[in-house]
Amino acid sequence: MKKILAIVISLCMVTAVFANGAGEQGGASGSITIGILQDTTGATATLGKSVQKGVEDAIADINAQGGINGAEVKYIEYDTAGDVNTAIAAYIRAVTVDQVDFLFGPPIANIVSALKATTASYDVPMITFAVDPTCYTDNDGNLYDYLFCAQPSTVVQAQIMAEFAMKNGFNSFGVFYTQDNSYSVSLLDPFIETVRANGGVIEDGNIIGYNSTETDIKTLIQPIISSGVDAIYCPNYTAPLVLIKKACDELGFKGAIITGLDGAPAFNTQVGADCSNVYYINNIDVYEEGTAAAIAERCTDVGAPNKYFLGYDSMMMAAQVIGEVGLDGAAIAQALETAEYNGYTGLIKMDPETHMPVIGTPMFMYKYDGTTPVMLEQYPASN
Repeated sequence: MKKILAIVISLCMVTAVFANGAGEQGGASGSITIGILQDTTGATATLGKSVQKGVEDAIADINAQGGINGAEVKYIEYDTAGDVNTAIAAYIRAVTVDQVDFLFGPPIANIVSALKATTASYDVPMITFAVDPTCYTDNDGNLYDYLFCAQPSTVVQAQIMAEFAMKNGFNSFGVFYTQDNSYSVSLLDPFIETVRANGGVIEDGNIIGYNSTETDIKTLIQPIISSGVDAIYCPNYTAPLVLIKKACDELGFKGAIITGLDGAPAFNTQVGADCSNVYYINNIDVYEEGTAAAIAERCTDVGAPNKYFLGYDSMMMAAQVIGEVGLDGAAIAQALETAEYNGYTGLIKMDPETHMPVIGTPMFMYKYDGTTPVMLEQYPASN
């Protein structure tokens, strides 16, 4: 009930901003165009389609309340197909030919990293869901002005997973990661450092990286399993994670598998078998009354509900900002640096130093009972 009330209040506040001063802010006499760049085909299509539907549903709710300052919100979809070159071409088309006012990029770090330098040439703000902090900075650590992320970084998430694992009795770990995937790599060091700092054991020989083109997972992961570790940390996307889980089962591994956001549903349905040894982090408490009701109402055909709600909340936050400052790209970007929006994923409070959320955005640790998610503990973002 508290979540339902919070969402209603947030929607009313956003609606009030939209209605206030209609005809004075940008877009009042025409329409506002949102570009949605997501992987809707390929290996990460489940994630991309879920984000896309969240953004689309938010736009529908906004238009039902009268649009933004009286302007209807429209959107154009672009399939990035999990391919860097396709994504860059789609981005350039969106900002030049279609002249979109705002963009939502994918939750895929490799693609956002490839796009980031191009965004410096155009004044079109973009929120993505790639959690590697380097996606938003150049080689000197300077932020790209128009790039933002709407969820806590891989540093925060890896620290939470490590702290949770140590707290719950896991002491020795192997690490199995995809070394040509920047998301996977960025989750590596914070986990290892946190475990070792708290007295846990990760032997260097039990840290194994492999390339995404390699398919003989059983042979690659066998040395970790043979070492007798309590748990294997697997910061991987859903498709390779499914292969890892199946390989561990075939090799008789009885320990825990600890993984990131992509261990959340639809991972369990893709495995199609007992996932009781899998622990994962998530953006939402699927059993909280308001969130559960929204999942039942809105996510019947959504593969990854966490990505749906990230897309929904981020669109609502963007609409709030556009309603306040108009359609000037630089003004939107400046306002996004300190924007706040309270939605299904909790309080999104942006940090101008990182273009990612600051302390307070909640994360949740889960495990599976068979294939049923069980929420175990809520953590606040710690830095």
